[in-house]
Amino acid sequence: MEDLARGVRRGAELTQELLAYFGSMAEIELAPEDDIFALGLVNSLRALEIVVHVENTYGISVDVDDLELDNFRSAARAAAFVVRKQGGDSHS
Repeated sequence: MEDLARGVRRGAELTQELLAYFGSMAEIELAPEDDIFALGLVNSLRALEIVVHVENTYGISVDVDDLELDNFRSAARAAAFVVRKQGGDSHS
């Protein structure tokens, strides 16, 4: 149970970090679930920048199979992706 709580806290922290990063890219304030693709805030170059940022900042490798929009659609989804890649099991 403690591991679950730790994972939830880590996911929340990552969401806030990624929310700040996404917001700085878009130069607007975003909510954790705001879909940056649907809002038209991200083109293919920006999407690549997000992937590189996530890899470099969180020490993970984004594999070809991971390059699905759903993994990076919002700060909350990107945070859950990072937690999964780092060995956690958060799906939120």
